[in-house]
Amino acid sequence: MRIDARKKIGDIVYENPTANQILKNLGIDSFHNSHRSLWDVCTNAGIPVSKAVEELKLAEETGRQTRKFTNNKAI
Repeated sequence: MRIDARKKIGDIVYENPTANQILKNLGIDSFHNSHRSLWDVCTNAGIPVSKAVEELKLAEETGRQTRKFTNNKAI
């Protein structure tokens, strides 16, 4: 799957259930934001869109969950 920041959060999670935990680690509630685009949610939350896309791509490629984040910094 190609990660497109214009895609709705709900569609991203539907296509790749692992994305739910990645978004949670980034501080994004996929349930309450399912109707919003990844770009919109990240922009409003102060999360770099490129970082979210990178983490989602990495998880998809490796089939695993990636790092946890605190205040948009990997821990």
